Amino acid sequence: MKASAVLLRVLMLAVLAGGVMAAQGADVITVPKADFPRGATAAMGVNLEGVVDYARSCMFVDAMKSSRKFGSTATPWDENAAVDKDGWPTGDAGAVVMADMPVKAGDYQFSCTGKCELGLINTKGTVKSQKYDKETNTTTAVVAVQEGSTNLFLSFKNTTDGVKNIKLIRPGYAPDTKEVFTKDFIKAIEPFSTLRTMDLTRTNGSDIVEWEERTKREDPLQATPKGVAWEYAIELANQTKKDLWINVPDQASEDYIKQLAKLFKENLDPERALYIEFSNEVWNFIFKQAGRNLDAAKAEVAAGDKKLNDSGKDDNQYYWGWKRVSKRTVEISNIFREVFGETAMNTRVRPVLASQSANPFMTRLQVEFIEKTYGKPSKFIYGIAGAPYLNPDEKVANKEGATAEEIVKAFDVEGSIRKPTMEYLLLARFYRLHHLCYEGGLGIEGEANLVQKVAANRDPKIANVLTDYLNCWYGQGGELFMYYNLAGMWTKYGCWGLTDDIQKLTGPKFKTVAGFAQSPPPAIAAGQNVPGVVQAAKFDANVGGGVEDSKDGGKNIAFLKDGNVFEYLLNVKEPGTYTMTVQAAAWEDAARVAVDLSGTSLGEVRMTKTGDFQKWASSDPVKMKLEKGQIVLRMKVVHAGMNIQSVTFEKSGASAQE
Repeated sequence: MKASAVLLRVLMLAVLAGGVMAAQGADVITVPKADFPRGATAAMGVNLEGVVDYARSCMFVDAMKSSRKFGSTATPWDENAAVDKDGWPTGDAGAVVMADMPVKAGDYQFSCTGKCELGLINTKGTVKSQKYDKETNTTTAVVAVQEGSTNLFLSFKNTTDGVKNIKLIRPGYAPDTKEVFTKDFIKAIEPFSTLRTMDLTRTNGSDIVEWEERTKREDPLQATPKGVAWEYAIELANQTKKDLWINVPDQASEDYIKQLAKLFKENLDPERALYIEFSNEVWNFIFKQAGRNLDAAKAEVAAGDKKLNDSGKDDNQYYWGWKRVSKRTVEISNIFREVFGETAMNTRVRPVLASQSANPFMTRLQVEFIEKTYGKPSKFIYGIAGAPYLNPDEKVANKEGATAEEIVKAFDVEGSIRKPTMEYLLLARFYRLHHLCYEGGLGIEGEANLVQKVAANRDPKIANVLTDYLNCWYGQGGELFMYYNLAGMWTKYGCWGLTDDIQKLTGPKFKTVAGFAQSPPPAIAAGQNVPGVVQAAKFDANVGGGVEDSKDGGKNIAFLKDGNVFEYLLNVKEPGTYTMTVQAAAWEDAARVAVDLSGTSLGEVRMTKTGDFQKWASSDPVKMKLEKGQIVLRMKVVHAGMNIQSVTFEKSGASAQE
């Protein structure tokens, strides 16, 4: 299937009555609003770091929740300790609680069920006040960690049948505290409206199929390949009054998805919105889910599914995989609809189709598949989302001797971001879907010149890069932006975190993004203004045709053939009744285009024959009512024999030149 075929298909419903001319005279076509109201502050969310022993977010008050699997007493990183059915060690053991990170100094309150001799391994600190209460079968102690420690490893020796219910409460909290999340973590997420749990719940490569396989809240550790228990995500959202963005494991059964929906319906604060995404980056073959999805698509076609291969017309197996993502997204949407009810869908419950920013054709194919197979996309999905990361010029960033300042100057917001986000925006506005970002941020990575790359994250001028980047996103009409991520190590694998130390939120990256989250969004500037003259040669997307110089010094679209399509993002400045005309030079009587405004067909517009390639005249007029905001104009050439110079939208009682 060719890319042009995908774009053309989305016009078919709008022109099923081909040959019907546009409304004339007193007939006025009402065009519904295509964009959405904006909040008082920029819609800014953040991705959460996974819970692992080296995580910089320090999410849980009980540090043991971030420990690795239990290991031996001398080398706890070997994870070789014998454990019972619940995961607690059945004999002497050790634990890597924190590794290769700034460990907060102070007194950690230790307790466990069972008798043991608590020790430290490769840790700057001491164990004090250790005692065993025979009556309660409880061991308690204080682990005093010194300044400058980067590890916290424990050993449990001289046990009797192992130990259970191990807790290690961080400094500043009572041993019997009921607090679950650290004050540092809560403070860090405070500026953001929405929390994405993709890493937190270990979405990438998840092998979970059935509901009983998931991590439970009561499990000894939360730093496992299964990720954190869903109950903690719900508790966090309820406590902090944040919306949630969750990722459904790619292998999850229908029962798993139904139980997940029930869990959120029964426990998530009804004031909280829930974004739902099928797995993560199912197009990205560095993750297991991409290969598994492709294999599943092939198997479904082989078993007789005719939807994915368009009844044999589409022989591109990768396209089958892309379309299967849409299929699974719709299926998940329908399960949540069954549990939450129709009125919750795309209001409180918000299924999202996430795709590859660098390949908007993929997203167009996926949305078109939903329309063709299931119906109106906005019934099944709330929005579409990409990941418009901003990367520095690699030649500069990787150059030996390049300074942090030079790396900061190597970002190109306009060249890197504006075009791919524009193509997503066109698709979202045409289908009246929300335009979202599931991940975004600065892509500073790679081993070459790493010291200066890390330093660039601390350079005050990085704030200017982030400001330009976010101004571009919101200024084009972008909605919820999910920064990736809250915190994390800054290494050759990427400096993704807004901070590399949750105790330090004063760096330029965190301050800039958090400030954006608490400020009004930039005014929307993208789109050719209405009322006014839309220059035909300034299209935002096209299939076929070309541009040539006009004799009057401007430009026009030319070399047209039947079926060519042109798209334009419009920015309607004033609501009201408008008259639209197309300025064209037509040398054939039947020259005409089919015109569509974000899914509302205006019918076919016939050109006035001028008999010359560069003699311009206005077409038959079309009247319509428009709302303020962004909308997409699509023109499909029905019968060529013309060049097109412009499209004029004149508001009733006003001049198009005003």
